[in-house]
Amino acid sequence: MAALATVLFVRPGLDSVAWAGIGLASAGAIVAGIVRYRPRRSSPWWALSAALVAMMLGDFAYGLVAPSDADPPALAQLSYLAMFPIVAIALIGLTRETAFLDDRSRLIDLLALGTAGLLAGWVFIASPRLAGGGMTAADWSVQAAFTLGDVILLVVTTRLVTATPRNVSAVLLAVGAAGMLAGDVAYGIGRPDGGLQPGGPADAAYVLLYAAWGAAALLPSMARLTAPPRQPVAVREPVHGLGMALLLACVAFAPLLLLVQALTGGVHDGPMIAIASAITLALLVVRLSDAIAKHAGALRRERALRQTGTVLAGAADAGQVADAVRAAVRTLLPGDAPHDIVVDFSLTDLLPLGELSAPRVQPVADIPPLWAERLAGHGDVLVCPLDAGVLYVAAGRRELVTALDAVSVVAGQAALALARIGLTEAAGRRDSDEYLRAVTEHAGDVVLVLDDDQRIRYTSPTVAEVLGIWPAPFATLREIVAPQDRDQVRRTVERARTEDRDGTRDTWSLRRPDGTRVLVEVIFRDLRDDRLVRGMVVTLRDVTERRRAEHEMLRRAFNDTPAAQNRDSSSRKFH
Repeated sequence: MAALATVLFVRPGLDSVAWAGIGLASAGAIVAGIVRYRPRRSSPWWALSAALVAMMLGDFAYGLVAPSDADPPALAQLSYLAMFPIVAIALIGLTRETAFLDDRSRLIDLLALGTAGLLAGWVFIASPRLAGGGMTAADWSVQAAFTLGDVILLVVTTRLVTATPRNVSAVLLAVGAAGMLAGDVAYGIGRPDGGLQPGGPADAAYVLLYAAWGAAALLPSMARLTAPPRQPVAVREPVHGLGMALLLACVAFAPLLLLVQALTGGVHDGPMIAIASAITLALLVVRLSDAIAKHAGALRRERALRQTGTVLAGAADAGQVADAVRAAVRTLLPGDAPHDIVVDFSLTDLLPLGELSAPRVQPVADIPPLWAERLAGHGDVLVCPLDAGVLYVAAGRRELVTALDAVSVVAGQAALALARIGLTEAAGRRDSDEYLRAVTEHAGDVVLVLDDDQRIRYTSPTVAEVLGIWPAPFATLREIVAPQDRDQVRRTVERARTEDRDGTRDTWSLRRPDGTRVLVEVIFRDLRDDRLVRGMVVTLRDVTERRRAEHEMLRRAFNDTPAAQNRDSSSRKFH
């Protein structure tokens, strides 16, 4: 590009060839950057490359005209005018996922201020000079459209620089926009004097535009312009309506100029004043619409949070909490936004500690594989920690960033509800254990309470008298019996948990530590669904003496019969 610029300034007669090479080199640089760095969304860069090609066609067509002809050909005008919509598409794509579009009030203020400044410069500087050169109203309108588009382009790229600090590609885009504005202003100033000569200052400004935009795509930072931020950027609060007052002043500036011109000798800048007034009014409407939409969204979020808090206050288990959270998140997200909600209470121990500390928006691939496969249809997911689980909300990044604060509040309310439920259940189990201890302290039966993992949570004091042992902390039922007795215990426990579930009965012969055996009747009661117990209640009754007495009674009954006496007499006779 430097070599082609040298040809442009040394041999002005070859300006058409030089502009074609410069434009193609700049567009090719953008294509090379897309291929090399593979940005997340490449369509804005392709649009920027197409805009440079359109401008190159205009420069090539304009270079074919004789230097003495001040009027550019129609093809050049059409190419220049077509460039601005394409550039607008590129900038919308580049800024769609940056921070400032979440709160575009500052951008609107800058656009209104730039429009008012351009109007003032046009009325007091450019218009008197152009009027003396015999330019027609059509020429004035075209020149005003070019200058206004350049100002808007410069404002947007400057705001992009402030929204993405330390991004060299954004800075180069703003530098290129400044070069376009400088070139168009120089072109407008030179038209009344017969047009610009090739190789002048305006050409240097246009070369700067091509070079800066081409170089912006050759840096690694170009991929970060379309990559979403790792963390949502907090929206700054307005300074007590200062932006709105500035916008109102810009809106009132155009009618004020119109009034001044009408009172001082005639309106000679009517088209430009009308265009600027229409733009500032449109910006004012957009600003008010945004304020109304934000207020309506705040009311909707407040109503959803209030209703969710009421539901969570009466939730009795984790299932009701999960249902309330899903209903609240559906209300907070836009109704037409595709989304998926997962409330997970199973993988908490497998997640990194940082993921359980604060809400965050991250790619779906970074969450556990079990849920990553289910949410694979979405690109990003909002992760919010709960008291005993994690909330995953998969949707578009814009929707997730917008609903982040409200969903975080819902997650906090759900965490408090889960903590309350857990404490209530723990207190209920403690009271239940105390009640069992008071009731069974002097009873002869052994009462055990098993958790879901089959560990003994409660043991009555009579276990030492019946089994001759005291279970160790966190022991299971199979671990408190002798190894040779574990098979019968395992079979009964499995039958109680899977088949019968309630009222399972059996008889065990258990070996004591002193070598004696005890015969116990076992009754299982499945109370895992009872919120006050949350476990399997096992009752052991010592029936050793009762069975011994029954056997003795049977023996005596058999011995008192005539047949038994005859056998006893024969046994003594023939001994």
